Amino acid sequence: MGRTSSLLSSLTLVCISSGLWATTALAAPHPYTVDDMLRLYKVSDPQVTPDERLLFFTQAQARLDGNRWQASIWVQPLSATGQPQGPAHPYTFPEHSGKGEGQDFAPRLSPNASKLAFVSTRDGGPPQIYVMGLFGGEAQRLTSLPSGASDPVWTPDSRGLIFTTRVYADCPPLPAGEECNRKRNTAQEQNPVVARIADRLFYRHWDDWFDGKRKHVLRVMIPDSATTPVPSPVDLTPGDFDAPPIARGGDEPYAIAPDGKELVFVQNRDRDIASSTNSDLWAVPLGKDFVPAGQPRNLTSKNLASDVAPRFSPDGRFLAYLAQRRPGFEADRWEIWLHDRVTGQYRSLTEKVDLMAHELTWSDDGQRIYFVTSLKGRRAIMAVDISGKQPPVEIGQGDASELQLVKGRSGPALYFSRGSLQRPPEVFRIDLDAMGKATGPASQVTRQNDAALAELRPGPTSQLFGRSQDGLTLHSHVITPPDFTPTQKYPAVILIHGGPQGAWEDSWHWRWNAQLFAGAGYVVLLANPRGSEGFGQKFLDQVSGDWGGKPYDDLMKLTDVLAQQPYIDAKRIGAAGASYGGYMVNWIAGHTDRFSALVSHAGVYDLRSMAGETEEQWFPRWEFGGDSWQSDQYDRFSPSRFADKFKTPTLVIAGERDYRVPAGQGLQFFSALQNRKVPSRLLLFPGENHWVGKPLHTRLWYATVLDWLGRYLGGTRPDPKIIDTATTIAK
Repeated sequence: MGRTSSLLSSLTLVCISSGLWATTALAAPHPYTVDDMLRLYKVSDPQVTPDERLLFFTQAQARLDGNRWQASIWVQPLSATGQPQGPAHPYTFPEHSGKGEGQDFAPRLSPNASKLAFVSTRDGGPPQIYVMGLFGGEAQRLTSLPSGASDPVWTPDSRGLIFTTRVYADCPPLPAGEECNRKRNTAQEQNPVVARIADRLFYRHWDDWFDGKRKHVLRVMIPDSATTPVPSPVDLTPGDFDAPPIARGGDEPYAIAPDGKELVFVQNRDRDIASSTNSDLWAVPLGKDFVPAGQPRNLTSKNLASDVAPRFSPDGRFLAYLAQRRPGFEADRWEIWLHDRVTGQYRSLTEKVDLMAHELTWSDDGQRIYFVTSLKGRRAIMAVDISGKQPPVEIGQGDASELQLVKGRSGPALYFSRGSLQRPPEVFRIDLDAMGKATGPASQVTRQNDAALAELRPGPTSQLFGRSQDGLTLHSHVITPPDFTPTQKYPAVILIHGGPQGAWEDSWHWRWNAQLFAGAGYVVLLANPRGSEGFGQKFLDQVSGDWGGKPYDDLMKLTDVLAQQPYIDAKRIGAAGASYGGYMVNWIAGHTDRFSALVSHAGVYDLRSMAGETEEQWFPRWEFGGDSWQSDQYDRFSPSRFADKFKTPTLVIAGERDYRVPAGQGLQFFSALQNRKVPSRLLLFPGENHWVGKPLHTRLWYATVLDWLGRYLGGTRPDPKIIDTATTIAK
């Protein structure tokens, strides 16, 4: 029982722990701190049984003793109306060797609702796929691949699973190449020579260097019994290409037809994939036991931009997917396209509406598609009729992701994850009528964080609007301290989002959590300047080719509006951001001294060197109108050219495993600040990438940032012992 559990024994265990929570929830509520945030659970990936009796989900908690997040799978019993019936309880126990180091995540219910597949590291190696009976028992391991396995999808008959792994393309396709892959992998791991050789671009991505392997889609069959050996996996996408691609693959980048006779997957076969966003949908016929029965064919060859996220309709006639129109532009508008597999017709369902679609889910009758979109600083669930005769209709407001439709015992319903600026995500539910419209507001299903939240007092949220120099309405969210008094003067922090195409929405952030800034006594402005999603494609497009132009002006206008509020101390305003937000902080440093302190995380400093170091070459090429030797925008908008103007105290943060904005950008910025004798500090994480993911590193990050802001703005400064635990190179 150490790894998995029956529902009954798990229920007993969680009731005991819930009682312990109740004894601590009597403390007077207080503002958020980083330690409070790290007590909260990450709830994600809801999966509901077809009869709507059980809800499975992934829950992760911070383990400070091991500086990691620990994930396991939980189950919530549901009533006939889809409401929680008693508390949720653990379904898996992934710890191995008594060290608590395992992870269980990505639960996937079989179509016949008899089994649950999931991904786990419980045996101490790379993640592998396991399966177990729905009502508990020991989990059976299905894969033992050197590179691990991920992203499981069930075959329609519940007899097998489709998944991804990385294999050596010059080995024979699995299963014949199993031994070849194992020997190559072992030789590589044991090789005393550690060096890298590259003959073409895209040799690394995000935080990984490529090692000669390709990502492929495989199939594994479920044994008839626990004592029957697991058959070797079969490679469904052999060849010297990634399928799905490492970048631009989209959400759930493959799907199997309801009749099991075709697999559709995303693949980019351009040779220069570092410069290409041309991901296509490829279809391969499947024979007995889902073995390829022919060669793949390109379904979207006419579109040279991205085509991703294939979704078959319940009857298999239609294939829905997301597509962009402009090659080379990663932030182009995603439209919902429909391919009629009988007539061969292709058409866009959202061509005439200025919405960016994400996360497609079919209705049970196959007459409409649900999706998520950004709408002026918030998220919304929408539905579009496949006839194309009606515009999309809004089903529900609020942050939403991971949609799943169920028939339900009391009628159809949508389950999804939802958070806000005040609360971390939990699972919610919306009842639908026969026409797919909401019959009422969303109801909360899981309450994993209620006990911890009862001890916390979040800062109130509101919206603040401004007007750009050319007359556009500018939007921002405002979070005030929990004990906010309108007659008091407060310091403020402007948070600038990344992207540059992105947005601040009414949603929870683990990395840039506005409540932690508000809890330290700041009024927080989450600004949505030019380049923000949810305000129309034209508004989003206007950041490209103008990084330090109108978007900077928009931010200054919103800062003006905030500074004019009677509760703001205009002499104590700081600015902070990451990625493009970090770029903008670097740009601000050379263009205004109105801010009292700055924080730049993973910020682009020198555009020419950045373009040569980053992995996705299509990005700078689009954003700056060509290569660095072709366009003057690299000089025009490079913060490095304005170093002689730097004077604002600045904290610079970078991760050495960040290959999107390499750490050298931060080091260059810090060197310039130091040489200019500007008060500055460098926080460098050798093991982190573009983000900061480990709990103790998160704790240090927030402590360092709030200490820096507190030093110059006067907000609450954290316990200095947190920062003193870091290894100091030079002080």
